[in-house]
Amino acid sequence: MAGSQLKQLKSALKEKGLIGQTNTNKKKSAKSKTSRRNEVDRDLRQQNLHEIRDQFNKFDQRINRTKHDITIASKDGFVKVGSKQHNAVTAKNGAMQKQMKMQYDLEKQKRGRTGGVLDKRFGENDSHLTQEEKMLARFTKERQAASSGKKKGLYSLQSDNEEEDDDFEGDDGGFQLTHSGQALSLDDEETIKYVDEDQVEEEEAPPRKKSKNEVMKEIIAKSKFYKQQRQQTFAKTQDQIEALDDDFGDIMQDLRSAQGAIAKPAFSQKAPEDIEYDNKVRELTYDRRAAPADRTKTEEELRREHEEKMKKLEQDRLKRMEGFNDREAEADDLDGDGFWGGDSENEENGFSIKSDDEDGEKHLEEEGSDEENITKSESALKKSQPVLMPTSVDDFIEQMELLETDQQASHIKKICESYKPNLAMGNKEKMNQFVSILFEYVMHLADSFQPFESIVKVLKNLANTYNQELVERMRSYLSDIETRSQGETTLKPRDLIYFVIVAMLFSTSDHYHLIVTPSVILMNQILSNIVYHPRDVGQLAQGVLLVDVLLQYQRFSKRYDPESVNFIEHSIMMLVPESEKFDNTKLLSMADPSTNYDLPKSTKFTKDHLLSIKEIFTTSDKLKSKLLIKLINLMDKSVKLWRDKSSLVELLDSYIAILKHIIKYTTIEPIPQLLTKFTNLHTQAIKSRKPLTLHHHKSIAIATYAPKFEENFNPDKKSYDENKDRQELAKVRQQLKKEKKAALKDIRYENRFVAREQIDEKKKMYDEYHRKMAKIVNTIQADEGAEKNQYEREKKKQRK
Repeated sequence: MAGSQLKQLKSALKEKGLIGQTNTNKKKSAKSKTSRRNEVDRDLRQQNLHEIRDQFNKFDQRINRTKHDITIASKDGFVKVGSKQHNAVTAKNGAMQKQMKMQYDLEKQKRGRTGGVLDKRFGENDSHLTQEEKMLARFTKERQAASSGKKKGLYSLQSDNEEEDDDFEGDDGGFQLTHSGQALSLDDEETIKYVDEDQVEEEEAPPRKKSKNEVMKEIIAKSKFYKQQRQQTFAKTQDQIEALDDDFGDIMQDLRSAQGAIAKPAFSQKAPEDIEYDNKVRELTYDRRAAPADRTKTEEELRREHEEKMKKLEQDRLKRMEGFNDREAEADDLDGDGFWGGDSENEENGFSIKSDDEDGEKHLEEEGSDEENITKSESALKKSQPVLMPTSVDDFIEQMELLETDQQASHIKKICESYKPNLAMGNKEKMNQFVSILFEYVMHLADSFQPFESIVKVLKNLANTYNQELVERMRSYLSDIETRSQGETTLKPRDLIYFVIVAMLFSTSDHYHLIVTPSVILMNQILSNIVYHPRDVGQLAQGVLLVDVLLQYQRFSKRYDPESVNFIEHSIMMLVPESEKFDNTKLLSMADPSTNYDLPKSTKFTKDHLLSIKEIFTTSDKLKSKLLIKLINLMDKSVKLWRDKSSLVELLDSYIAILKHIIKYTTIEPIPQLLTKFTNLHTQAIKSRKPLTLHHHKSIAIATYAPKFEENFNPDKKSYDENKDRQELAKVRQQLKKEKKAALKDIRYENRFVAREQIDEKKKMYDEYHRKMAKIVNTIQADEGAEKNQYEREKKKQRK
């Protein structure tokens, strides 16, 4: 072809009819219609495209070149040896291809057929014959075969004198029925005639041989005789059964009369001790059998089991913290009850929410851990009156108002004991609802500033088992807080307590939690609103509480929370005296508060920084000094929490600058100590910080190989190994490898051949189907056209 590649491609496509004008006139002949139909054919179009691609992709063509061009004759004419056409003909007509084709056709013929043994024994294929009839028929067949007299069997037991046997057997094979040496005959089909022994002795005539017909009649007569005997026996048995059935009523009447004659004792003759003994024995039958108990473990084994359990729980918690656990949200097994629940260690750096009833709280803790007290409470509960399950928060509030503060936890435990799931159906759903009601009751107590620590402990224990409705209720409450926090943040006491209770009920170190994660996001959002839109000191105190809660959330996972640091810096700048003299460039958040609550220089600070929920919502001048001391303690708490972070240097730079400014106006004890502590940590952090460097690898030399020379080199020698056994083993191993490779090659070659044959079969089947359907459609269209023309002609006639 002349011209560029593009022109050659266009001309090739146009020759195959793939491009160019495809519209044809309606008046073209049938031949043009046939050619157009062939052009539209999808398979032909695809084939033409493949041919064009192969023609233009020269690098994909494999040609076996020869030194001299050799032409051979084939079925399609003369072809050049080594050409593509020659390779295709060779592959098609090769001996291996023919063998595989024969094997494939043979397997195709056998496909769908199953082998088996055909039972041709008489009567086995007839289910209507009984076993007796089958045996009789086989016996008859055997005798008929034996009486043919044509050929003697291989295992025949007849005598060696064949002539005498042949004369004796006659036509029927010598089979006859005799009795005491006398032949039996069946002249009458209905009766069997027996011959007396004396008469046999008197008669000297030889017995007459029976024919085959007589033998069959005798067999049939015997069968009828035995059948008649069985029928008579069965009829006799039925008569006896009917006679017994008729007499059964009289026998039962006699038995009842005899039983009524026996006088029953007026009272039991057993002593009370015997009756009690029988009852005990009857109860023991329902007891479980004694099983061997586990041996008493040593203290070392118990300690090892406890360590393994704690180790497993810690691993599970770490997985949840990293987000590699698929387990649903549940309470953290390692959190404990020490999160602001009366623990003195946490109260030093936290808020005090404890009640005045400390003795009652200690009593409840002892009840929850002592088994004897549990047993006593259960026995007392059985003696007391049953309690009612509340259906709403209002009902529960009415019940609790009638009780003293120290009796509320006991009343809740009575409800839980009375409505255990194993006592009645539906108790589990009631307990789920009750736990949700208990949570709402805690929120009610928080709004009214009443003590609720003992109830929260009971709620924590119940939440481990019944948390279905509790989770849904807490999520809806969280949505309510989010709605009220839009724009101007307005929090209630119950909102702050809600975030505290979340940390007591659920694991706060998980990577993702249905309640904890949205709570953390919402608290950070509230802190940002308070920082940039503060309303009063009380709102600032609410934010300080939220920062403390957030730091408590991260006590295990130690995740950095930038909103907390931002709030601490902004809040201190709002409260510290003469904040305008402070250099804001040293802070992380570049805090420049729009509202200032500057404390006067004469403010006296105290060590007391514990704040109750009631103090947060009652603004006073004393609250400002407490907040400043609390923020300083939160700085120390955050440094302890993020001590291992790489950004500790920048965090300490900000905190040190803040403390140096505060120390000018107060000499309270914690501030100088914290300043010294932060300065030492800052120095250590700078020394331990190293810049990022590239990885240093050990230098590895380039491998060099010296050539090996054989002094006695022999090209015909395959191995220089002196060990003959090892040499033979290597030879066998190499041969096995070669054979395995060849076998795999043959298997792949055969699989490709089978795949091609299956594809060809499917193509033929599809072509046959389309051809058949096209023929049917054409027939229908021709019939419809003829009928339509007939209809038009009739219509024209009617019009005329």
